[in-house]
Amino acid sequence: MRLSERFVDNCILINSSSETKEAILNELVDTLCSAYKLDHRDEIFEAIWTREQSRSTGIGCGLAVPHAKIDYVDRMCMVAATIEKGLDFQSFDGEPVYLLILIVSPGNTVGPHLKALSSVSRLLADGNVRKDLIASKTPAEFLTILRAAEDKFL
Repeated sequence: MRLSERFVDNCILINSSSETKEAILNELVDTLCSAYKLDHRDEIFEAIWTREQSRSTGIGCGLAVPHAKIDYVDRMCMVAATIEKGLDFQSFDGEPVYLLILIVSPGNTVGPHLKALSSVSRLLADGNVRKDLIASKTPAEFLTILRAAEDKFL
């Protein structure tokens, strides 16, 4: 699955100034709802937040992949954010998070959601890709780096 094809206009936040896990998740959900023209913002946030409270999606190496399956969406939606200074996300390795990719999928799907999570893991296992995405200065640069990584690893 090519993640770059899932991103729509205005869905990549470069160098967010959020300072807490809750703040960045709110910012990501706001961006998601705006970019994809989604209603039910509070319900979407609650699903993401509830998932996050059960187990951190900070998977290590500066990366977090908050995700949920939600009845209020009719297709997979993704947004991303970079945080240059890092953010405590209660990650498994105890390190700050610098890159987040939020994925929401319809509640009745399984395969595409798992494929997206697998693609994120495969692409961002490469430290140079993570570093380059975090250093992106614009959403266009972020997508160019992501596409190059997909060409190389997928």
